[in-house]
Amino acid sequence: MQTRAAVASLMQLLAFALFLSGMILIIRRLHAKLVRGVGPALESVAEPARRGGDDELDQLLACFAEMRAWRAGSEAQGRWGKQQLEEDSERKSQALQTLHNVARVFSDSAACEINLFSGLLMLETSLGARTVAMCLNSSARQAIGAPAVIHTHGEPMLADKLRVDPMPHSAGVRFVPAWEGCAYQTMVVPMSRTDAAIGKLVAEFEPEVDVDNIRLQLAECFAHLATLTISSVSRNQEERRIALMEERSAIAADLHDSLAQSLAFMKIQVARLQGHLERQEQPGEVHQVAVEIRAALSTAYREVRDLIATFRVRIGPRGVLVAIQDAIEEFGQRSTLDISLDARLGHCRLEANEEFHVLQLVREALSNTVRHARARHAWVSAVYSDSQGLVVSIDDDGRGTGSEPGDKAGHYGLGIMSERAHTLNGKLEIAPRPGGGTRVRLQFLPKRLTLTEASIPN
Repeated sequence: MQTRAAVASLMQLLAFALFLSGMILIIRRLHAKLVRGVGPALESVAEPARRGGDDELDQLLACFAEMRAWRAGSEAQGRWGKQQLEEDSERKSQALQTLHNVARVFSDSAACEINLFSGLLMLETSLGARTVAMCLNSSARQAIGAPAVIHTHGEPMLADKLRVDPMPHSAGVRFVPAWEGCAYQTMVVPMSRTDAAIGKLVAEFEPEVDVDNIRLQLAECFAHLATLTISSVSRNQEERRIALMEERSAIAADLHDSLAQSLAFMKIQVARLQGHLERQEQPGEVHQVAVEIRAALSTAYREVRDLIATFRVRIGPRGVLVAIQDAIEEFGQRSTLDISLDARLGHCRLEANEEFHVLQLVREALSNTVRHARARHAWVSAVYSDSQGLVVSIDDDGRGTGSEPGDKAGHYGLGIMSERAHTLNGKLEIAPRPGGGTRVRLQFLPKRLTLTEASIPN
């Protein structure tokens, strides 16, 4: 029994020794593989991480710590970039909203000092500037009746220098940092058209403010809007000036072709009357001359009233077609003439000058029809087509032109109508109407056409 117990103990001891030897062998092999795997990984990390310790495990731990630090730094940088992107998007949205509000203020009414000042206040708030100003040249000041400098919270320190040293209209944005003579940063944006300068937009900032691209682009867009607004006022004034000169020319032509001729005729008749009286001729001759003078005076009086009525005509905001319809109603009430209107302008829009001359030509033609044509019906049409432009026709079923000497030249006012057609770069025709009567036809190409959806190519 003792021998068998000793043998069992020996076998247990040998088994434990074999197990221990196997475990040692396995651990050594795992250690060798770990060391061989860590070596190449350590070659790709920074030198400070490899110097974390002499043992490979210490170096591996140091590498893991370095990687965690790098990942934390990347995540922090990503969060910062996302925050900056959100802030930039918010600022751009605010800038767009500011431009929208400014455009609405400028478009509500004509440019004036109050509107420009309101726009500058919005710009100052959005830019975060200390003060914002608009330095205008003489032509812009005259156009809108504003002072040389419109500012929000004080005139910029560089305003006087900019008056002495104006920027050319082709110059770009200038940025002047703070210096001894000026404690603020200054941004100067030119306000110019393609042909001339309007003025300058000046914004002052505190030294610590970062004047970035968003602020710069906002200022440039504002300057462009203000330039368009002021230029439109100048252009409208120029158009009104041209219209006034043309209207004066038309008035002079009307006076020459109507009242002046009547007065000249009466002057001749008075001279005849004086001659008859000096020669003491028969009362019948004197009476005939007096009758002719009275008729001429009546004609002159009627022409003066017609001219006054013509010169008082105004085209309201509803457009020229409404004004023509009003004229038709007026001549219809003054006579027994039945007048109809056919208006098909489509996408055609007329300028103020064109509306004025078209309306006056229609009135002159209707006046001649009422006074001389002995017509029962008249037809007024204004039709636009891409092939012929705008064609305005006034037809009547009266006795026609040329039935009496001087009808065409006197009654239908060829001089006045021809001058209006020449002003419109158009063609005027006064001819017999098919079926009897007279046709006055004006054809010209309007300067401004508004495209409709149907005319826009896909």
